[in-house]
Formats: sequence, structure tokens, C-alpha cells
Amino acid sequence: MAVDIEQHDAIKRRLRAKNVRFTDIAAEVGCTASLVTMVSQGHRSHEDVENTISRHLQEPKATLWPSKHFEEAQQ
Repeated sequence: MAVDIEQHDAIKRRLRAKNVRFTDIAAEVGCTASLVTMVSQGHRSHEDVENTISRHLQEPKATLWPSKHFEEAQQ
């Protein structure tokens, strides 16, 4: 997966503006903060982390990580 540091920095800034840190997301999901960083940077995929970041930012995952391919939610 491609690493987009600018996108990662934007996600981090937007979360910080909402008073949410990667450590908060890690605690919520039950993983390490380093995994949250790797997901944000595009190094790794982790559905729970992606969903949690997406929920906190109120933005679809496909918009946050345009280089990743997400399946449409079943309705």
C-alpha cells in the first residue's frame, strides 16, 4: 500500500481538533497506537481502526484513504 504522509498528517490534525488522539483510538479498538499510526499512514489495513477513525471524523473511509479499495456497505 502506498504511504501518504500528507493524508496521514491531515487525519491526525483533524482528530486532534476533535480532541482525539491515536492512543484514544487504540484504547477504543483494543490495539496499539503504532497500529493506528500504520493504518493512518496506509502501511496496514485494520477494519476496526479504519471504522473508528472514519466515525470520529464523520467521513467515509474511501474519502480518508482514496488509494485503498473499500467494499460498499450492504443496505
